[in-house]
This record gives sequence, structure tokens and C-alpha cells, in this order.
Amino acid sequence: MKSSLCSVAGNGGAVVSEEKNRLTVSIYGKNYTIVGDESPEYMRTLAGYVDEVMHRVGQGNTRLDTSKLAILTALNIANDYFRLRQKYEELENKLKNGKNRS
Repeated sequence: MKSSLCSVAGNGGAVVSEEKNRLTVSIYGKNYTIVGDESPEYMRTLAGYVDEVMHRVGQGNTRLDTSKLAILTALNIANDYFRLRQKYEELENKLKNGKNRS
């Protein structure tokens, strides 16, 4: 599965297609301009979630610099994603097995 949220703007002069949405979001007190195919509302929701998790992780790790905090945040989000994906696959298998029994 490939994400369509492309990049942080300021990508070394790369040309960005006019079809992309571009907006500025605040994550952990810093502003980032992000560019992507998704709607601005969706991109704001993603940024808000990252900001929320980063603050939550930061509360328990007050001495971490921002880059280490970002890595821990990414690991927490990846953990959530993999657990949800596993649950989804288990439910999908249950549905398939239920249909095979009919």
C-alpha cells in the first residue's frame, strides 16, 4: 500500500504537480508545509494525530530531543498500525472461513 501523502515542501527545488494539495500544519510546536494528493482536511487530521502522539510520548520522556522523540512517535504509530492490520487480517480470515462453512 503506497501513501499518497507525498512530502514536506522545500524538497530541494523539485517540481510539485498542480494537482497536489499544499498546506501548513503544526506538529509539536513547529510548522511544516506538506504536499499530497489527499484532501486538506485529511492531511490536517494526520498531522493532528502525529502531534497528539508526539505530545503523549513526550510527556513520559521530557529529556529527549525532538529527533529522538519523533523516532519514538513513529515507532508508536507503526506499532498501532501493525496491531490494527493484524486484527483486520484475523477478522478477514474469520469472515472467509465463515463463508466457506455455508
